[in-house]
Amino acid sequence: MPAFVVCIRHTPESRPTFNEDVKKKFGAVVGKRQEVAGKQEVKILSAYTSTLDHLAWFILEAPSQQAVENYFTEIGFAFWNSVEIRQVKPVEDVKKKVPGE
Repeated sequence: MPAFVVCIRHTPESRPTFNEDVKKKFGAVVGKRQEVAGKQEVKILSAYTSTLDHLAWFILEAPSQQAVENYFTEIGFAFWNSVEIRQVKPVEDVKKKVPGE
């Protein structure tokens, strides 16, 4: 299945701990992540955040970029974050194509 790296970013003003409206939206949708992941066939492999930078990165597998977009929209993260999606492949796969490796 294709792999993706997703970077989400929000402004300090839209951080859920600082913004009551966003906090309510976050609380309403955060529990739906597993259900939506199953529906969209998205498998979250890892997720990290840099809280002071207002950034989070997700490493995931999904059948398509559209499934990734649908996932982040349905769980509500796209409402207060910009979402940057990159399809990626393992470095080992690239190394195999380099002559002499």
